[in-house]
Amino acid sequence: MKGDPGKPAGDEDRNFDDAVEHFERNIYGSAKGAVRLAVMQDHLQQHLPQAQSPDGRLQVLDIGCGLGQFGLELARQGHRVCFNDLSERMLERVREHAAAEPEHIDAQAIDFLPGPLQSLGEEHRGQYDLVLFHAVLEWLADPQQGLRAVTRLLRPGGRLSLSFYNRDALVFRNLIRGNWRQAERKDQGGRPGGLTPYHPLTLEQVETWLRQQELETLSLAGIRVILDYLPPEVRQSRDLEETIRIEKKFSRHPLYARLGRYLHLVAERKSY
Repeated sequence: MKGDPGKPAGDEDRNFDDAVEHFERNIYGSAKGAVRLAVMQDHLQQHLPQAQSPDGRLQVLDIGCGLGQFGLELARQGHRVCFNDLSERMLERVREHAAAEPEHIDAQAIDFLPGPLQSLGEEHRGQYDLVLFHAVLEWLADPQQGLRAVTRLLRPGGRLSLSFYNRDALVFRNLIRGNWRQAERKDQGGRPGGLTPYHPLTLEQVETWLRQQELETLSLAGIRVILDYLPPEVRQSRDLEETIRIEKKFSRHPLYARLGRYLHLVAERKSY
């Protein structure tokens, strides 16, 4: 459902039907989007699970897939991918992108599951080697319940690729910009219908929830640990390829990773 301006932020899951063009142009099509995509794909590729199927193909579920960049890349590698999103318009874009690459993407190996993640029923329980859950958690009315719903979709030994908007990075950015009252606010969430997440989350919160679901964190990467802190004139003067190189270099540093505007965790569901 779309956000209702009459309701408090976070009262319902965010539907991005109203923001597809904005995402294409200003988020996915920007330097920030290119850095996010490059760093996360590099991190994820190093932590893919072992496939259980005889043909070595992973069963992948991309929840809240947006324009589907991560799921489509896995489809190009030959894996089976189901795309889920609350936004029908986002799913239509993914269909268009997949259809434009018949030589690289097997149409028989992809599927589409429209609707909220909570609608994924018992037939999906324990069916996936890998679940992608990127920049969705912070937009849910109940993030902890959403993470529980996602966990049950993983097979034992399956892996979760989870990214979320980092509350600590939001606070730090306000501190270094002199927005101290904003940084001291208890509620850091955005407004209904806006593009600041309802529930910015801390690493400690999310890792606690993961442990409660018997998910073990295997690796952490910070997304945009440098770019978002640069003055605008410096940011615009830097070559994108060089920016991506330096972001990758520091994305997994034990100190700097925690400063990422987003955090990317790869976690494994325990097999017992």
